[in-house]
Amino acid sequence: MDVKIGMNLRLWAPDPGVEQLPRLEMLAAQGYDGVEVPLAGQSESTLKVLAVALRDLGLEVTTSAHLPAAANPISPDAAERQAATDFLRRCVDVSALLGSRLLCGGFYQAHGVFSDRPPSDREWEWSRRCLREVGEHAGNLGITLAIEFQSRFDVYLINTAAAAARMCRDVGLDNMGVAYNTFHAHLEEANPARALPGAGDRLLHVRLAESQRGALGLGQVQFAETFATLDFLGYGGWLVVEALAAGVGPAHPENVWRNSFDSAEQLSAEAIAMVRRTLRAQRQ
Repeated sequence: MDVKIGMNLRLWAPDPGVEQLPRLEMLAAQGYDGVEVPLAGQSESTLKVLAVALRDLGLEVTTSAHLPAAANPISPDAAERQAATDFLRRCVDVSALLGSRLLCGGFYQAHGVFSDRPPSDREWEWSRRCLREVGEHAGNLGITLAIEFQSRFDVYLINTAAAAARMCRDVGLDNMGVAYNTFHAHLEEANPARALPGAGDRLLHVRLAESQRGALGLGQVQFAETFATLDFLGYGGWLVVEALAAGVGPAHPENVWRNSFDSAEQLSAEAIAMVRRTLRAQRQ
């Protein structure tokens, strides 16, 4: 399996900026191929400095985003739906500025917003229209969108790999695919061998996250089965390590109240070692 290994900077900050430069150096020294930068309103000047630093360190970059409550593509309020489209178009523009060619996230709806009812066909269509417009804009800039299905505790429109693939098909753009997150899959899917094929040829991006949102390999996620299935499918994209720390960014809706690791630096070092070890075992 020919993949690149990345680290999500969300572990250190919800809106990483120039203060993360020492950590970028550390991640490059640990052997990461790149980092994932959450987009949360950073200034253009900050992103330009980050772009230069990443380039100097030889680190590639992907970006991620989630929609705030007031920018919801499935809201009955037309103004909120338009705000979602405008918000995501800006995220695409910022991704281009940073040098990212892939923007991922559960941005088919606002994060943590629920209607208290199952998703409707009307909501699905509203989301599809938003993603189509944003996807066309992204395509003009050479950027791919990877929509991440998430657990029922985060969203309600798209909770499985198959549903995410269906949305991609309905949108009908070549630059849109599925992001598979092992944390969300652990909660919503039966097992990786069944879930990953559900994404089909739309699988574009993989995030490696543990069941307790901390150190990889110390929870309940089936990483060996996940890697074996990815290898069987011929996956060749990113494997991005994702972990969350208590007190870093808003608590809701992730609700991370404690750390399941000794230090973020140790987590990133042990995570890339685990990924490499698993990849080596597959090649034997």
